[in-house]
Amino acid sequence: MMSAASSGLLVSFGGHTLRVVSDSPQIFQAFQTHLRHCLAQADSAPIAEFQITAVEAGFSISVDGGVLFPNLNFDLTLQALLTEIISRLVAVCDRGLVMHAAALALDGNAVILSAQGGSGKSTLAAWLTADGFQYLTDEVIEVPLDLQPSTLNSQFYSLPRSVFLKQGAAFVWQKRLFQTDSPRFLRFHDDAAWIDPQLLNPAPPAAQAIPRLLVFPTYVPEAPLQAQKLTAGEALFRIMQNVTNARNLPRHGLNAAARLAQQVTAYTLTYSNLEEASEWIKEKLKVEG
Repeated sequence: MMSAASSGLLVSFGGHTLRVVSDSPQIFQAFQTHLRHCLAQADSAPIAEFQITAVEAGFSISVDGGVLFPNLNFDLTLQALLTEIISRLVAVCDRGLVMHAAALALDGNAVILSAQGGSGKSTLAAWLTADGFQYLTDEVIEVPLDLQPSTLNSQFYSLPRSVFLKQGAAFVWQKRLFQTDSPRFLRFHDDAAWIDPQLLNPAPPAAQAIPRLLVFPTYVPEAPLQAQKLTAGEALFRIMQNVTNARNLPRHGLNAAARLAQQVTAYTLTYSNLEEASEWIKEKLKVEG
C-alpha cells in the first residue's frame, strides 16, 4: 500500500511499511503511477527506507544508507526496487499467511491463482482483468491467521500494484490494450511492461476479497485445457508450497493454510489457450459464488 508525501512514497503490506525516496522525478513518477491503487497506512512507522539516486550512467539503490545496487539502468532500477520492496515486506509479515499468487474477483467472489514464477499466472491475471474481472494482484496475497471457513466475510488481502507482464507475454497488451500511449502503461526495452489494471478494465482494483476458488495454473504450449479438482488435503499441500513467510508463523502457517483449503474449491489447471482458461474460471467462479 502506498502514500505520496513530500518525503517520499510509503508502501505497506502485511502490517509493515517501507519508504521510497528518489532524486529522480522519472523514477518517482513511475512508482507513484504503478503503485497508485495501493492505499496508505500513513501512521505506520517505516521499517526501512530505500533511496534511489541518479549516478553518472544510471541509478543507485540503497536501503538505510547501505548500497544494494550501485549502477543500474532505468528498467533494472524499477524492477529490482519493486522486487526488493515486496521481498522485504513479505519477509517480516507475521500477522497472516503470505502466498505467491495472483487474485481476481467477479461479482464479489475471488479466484486465487497460486503458482511460482514462470507459470503464466500474471499473463492469465491480465487476460482475466481484460475479460471483466476485478483485479486484486498478480504477486502476493495475505490470508489472515484467523480466517474462518464458516464466515462468509472471511477475506484475504492483496498488494494491487500494476500488472507486470514479462517479455514473453507482450502479446497480451498488444491484443487487449488500446491506450499504449498512457503514462499508466510502462513498456520496458525488452517488451516487458507494467500496466495499470484500469487500462484493461475500468473497474477499480480491490485490496481484499472473499476467496471462493483456488487454481494452481500451468501454461503448457499446445496443451488442451485440463482441470483436476483437488481434495482439501491436496490443496493444503500445494498451498504450503507457495507460502513465502512460513518461518514467521505458528506451525509455519499450517493452520491458516488448512482453513483456506477448507473454504475454497481447488483445482489444478493446465492450459495453452487464454480464452478457454478465462471462460473456465468464470464458469467455475459463478458456481462457487
